[in-house]
Amino acid sequence: MNKISLSIATLLAIASTSAFSQTITFTGSAHCSEDTVKKTSALNELIATNGDLSALKELSLENVGATANGYFTFNPTFSRTSRYFNCAIPLNDNIGQYQLTVHGTTQGLNNSFGGCSISQIKKVNDGNSEVWLKYGTGQGFDWISISDLNNSSKQSVNFTTSLDNNYQDNSILSLTCRTTWQQGTVSVGQIEINY
Repeated sequence: MNKISLSIATLLAIASTSAFSQTITFTGSAHCSEDTVKKTSALNELIATNGDLSALKELSLENVGATANGYFTFNPTFSRTSRYFNCAIPLNDNIGQYQLTVHGTTQGLNNSFGGCSISQIKKVNDGNSEVWLKYGTGQGFDWISISDLNNSSKQSVNFTTSLDNNYQDNSILSLTCRTTWQQGTVSVGQIEINY
């Protein structure tokens, strides 16, 4: 009886590990960037309020952008509620159901909402030409829900969910992310696709 149980357990283990047989990893530094339209609009408002020199000095001191260790870090010092960043991950027709894992860090978040919403951008034929359309997945996460708010120092965080590309070519996984409104740094390190 023990040999049968062991054989069944071995088969189940093999089946569960082969459900996702391939992993592709993308860095935040290469695949995430701030929305430049929102940033430019916020900077113009700051210039109008504080003057050129003061606004440009504040902009130069911000902790926003790609880092040498592969992260995209986001901690704007002005217009935090209107600025955000996007991460774009290319998908192809080899990918059906897949598991998405976002690895990142948070530091010094306040208890307010700010997170990532997940969408897919697909090329479709509208009858006359091919156009890109964005579809919400209804999934996403808040940074505070995956962080320990009692810990103000830098901490590693992860978010995992399952999605389906339906084996479509010319598809892009899109994350639209903000940080919490008052204070706090968020960073995206690696984005993994397991399929």
